[in-house]
Amino acid sequence: MKLVDRYIIRQYITTFLFILGAFLVICIVVDVLEKIDVFLDERPPMDELIFDYYLNFIAYFGNLLAPICIFLGVIFFTSRMAARTEIVPVLSAGVRFRRLLQPYLIISLLTMGASFVLKSYIIPNSTEARLAFEYTYMKKQKKRVVKLNDIHKKVAQDTYVYFHHYNERSNIGTNFGMEKVVNGAIESKLNAKSIRWVDSTDRWRLDRVEIREFGGKQETIRRYKTMDTTFLLTPEEIFIKEQFAESMTLPKLLNFIEKEELRGSDILDSLYLERHRRYSDPLAVLILSMLGFAISFEKSRGGIAVKIGIGILLCFIYVALLYGGAIIVGEEYPPWLAVWMPNFFFGPITILLLLQGSNPSLFHVDLKSWFKQKE
Repeated sequence: MKLVDRYIIRQYITTFLFILGAFLVICIVVDVLEKIDVFLDERPPMDELIFDYYLNFIAYFGNLLAPICIFLGVIFFTSRMAARTEIVPVLSAGVRFRRLLQPYLIISLLTMGASFVLKSYIIPNSTEARLAFEYTYMKKQKKRVVKLNDIHKKVAQDTYVYFHHYNERSNIGTNFGMEKVVNGAIESKLNAKSIRWVDSTDRWRLDRVEIREFGGKQETIRRYKTMDTTFLLTPEEIFIKEQFAESMTLPKLLNFIEKEELRGSDILDSLYLERHRRYSDPLAVLILSMLGFAISFEKSRGGIAVKIGIGILLCFIYVALLYGGAIIVGEEYPPWLAVWMPNFFFGPITILLLLQGSNPSLFHVDLKSWFKQKE
């Protein structure tokens, strides 16, 4: 690795960390000001506040803001290099554009890989710990509601369950029912006086069970004192908490999506959004890094300020495409399109700008010559 490569990589990392740190300081200050009353009332232990909440807070928002911070960082230090005429001598010395791009590409690929690992395997666990802290000290009103009435869940394409009462703390329900409906008609119906989750067997235990099966005009009734059974529902899946999908590692998320697809769940769109984000966000790191280089490696009259202004504008467009698409997800706008739209938009632009940078005459049109030919 040559001196120029080490210089670019060092500038890439330090500028990115500086911008990310500045954003995180702002986020922490805003969060403290918003929650200071809660902290004073609940008085959580300082070690839990720092390590369980704010350390995981930094991990979550750091990974969330990484693509934008990398983009702004690349624009800033590359524009500064161009303004100081540090890039022109390198190219004039015979170094090709592709060779100049190489350190940017290497560090971007490494950052993309790190982002994928963090987002898929590490950040979900930290998010779960942060949410546990929030539900312990900041959302007690939600935690107190541990008993709900009239819970309906779809556990398969043709199977529905019902809890008249369910206690989240004890994992015990009363007046449980499960119906299998085929072609609009009830094929079988199970009723139980009570139901509880058994951790040792990972099964539901039903008491005072009655099973009624309907076959045309005939009806069969069977009764049991107790029965152990299983279906596609666990206690954790009865109450879907905030950021539920974000707190699952990628293998758990994929497994949970398979279950919800069998159930025909109504939360599949949000799960699909999170699944696609695990892949699209790391790729955005690469695209935005290359885009930042493409729009800032040439010296311009406006200097760094103009390039930073362009970068901020593009960041707004990126965020608008990402979160605007997520809002209108539905039958006509699938989740994958909502998540991948920013990459679909910025990807081709980045490729065209890089091709233009490597061969300035590729998209150049001499208007004077063109008009003379027409005459």
